[in-house]
Amino acid sequence: MKTLSVKGNFLPFLFTSLFLILTNTFASSSFEIIRPLTKTVMEESQASIVVKIVDPSVTKIRITDSTGQETIQNVVSTRKVYCKSVVLHLGENILIISAFQNNEKLQAETLSLFFKSEMHHDFQEEPFGYKERYFHNDKEEQLCKSCHVMVDKPRKKREALENEQDSACYLCHRTLFNEKKGHAPAINWMCTECHTGENGDYADLREGKSKYRAPDPIMDRCFSCHENIKSSWFAKKSEHGPARDGRCNRCHNPHGSNNEFFLRKPIWDLCTTCHSEKASGAHVISSFVRDKSHPTKGKPDPARPGRELVCSSCHDPHGSDGVFLLRSKGKTAFSICARCHQK
Repeated sequence: MKTLSVKGNFLPFLFTSLFLILTNTFASSSFEIIRPLTKTVMEESQASIVVKIVDPSVTKIRITDSTGQETIQNVVSTRKVYCKSVVLHLGENILIISAFQNNEKLQAETLSLFFKSEMHHDFQEEPFGYKERYFHNDKEEQLCKSCHVMVDKPRKKREALENEQDSACYLCHRTLFNEKKGHAPAINWMCTECHTGENGDYADLREGKSKYRAPDPIMDRCFSCHENIKSSWFAKKSEHGPARDGRCNRCHNPHGSNNEFFLRKPIWDLCTTCHSEKASGAHVISSFVRDKSHPTKGKPDPARPGRELVCSSCHDPHGSDGVFLLRSKGKTAFSICARCHQK
């Protein structure tokens, strides 16, 4: 059997070639993406892209998202690091980061991020290779401290800032508030009222990874303001799972929403995310009368004039003294009918 031999001068040639390739690669770099790293799981609808300029001839950085939307950052010679916030859509986001000298493209890099949501079936699990990464710890924050103050100005508990730009969170996270309705602590930049760095019983594996995580479950932080409803909730005979577990933010977005009550989806869509068997419309009386069903949306709500009939017309999503979380105290499900069907 013949064996393959390597001549004595081959290895030096190989190492020289690799050295030249690597040298040319790094020499041609115009910029470096500092954060976030590619294949990162995101929990909110925005990402702060941090770019370091390597080539002094760069005059512009362009971020292009999956829809073709472009975000432009002009570059000046006196600054090397730039931060730009972009809005993400649910699921995988492929961003193209490009560097230009005037109109000439010098370099382009791909950044892949996955916006994850428990409230959307298609986006509850990240694809293979993606993982959660954390920025707000002492090591990572060193990247920003030369330009940014990383702590808020001293203030009293629950005190809103007169100037939102006094918040250390503002510059990177201001794109969180593009919704119609803003939650008071969030739009007043009282971020550390909820983002305490505690992890909670459902996130113990994240202990110490971020100083500004919000605890999971979040309920104690919610009740620090909404204390008037705490006793009434837990006095109910039946409880709804997310409310019982203290995971208010599964249904409500604590920053803001385009929906009433800061809900992550319109009420009917939110409920049928988990209770998908009710989405057909065959509900209420269909179990007792063949080929008949009671509407659950798209009709006026007789018990609440001016509002649409939805799941919460009959059910209390937090807790109830009636069966099936119904808004009645009767021992049978039909006791709720009198809310609309008066004799």
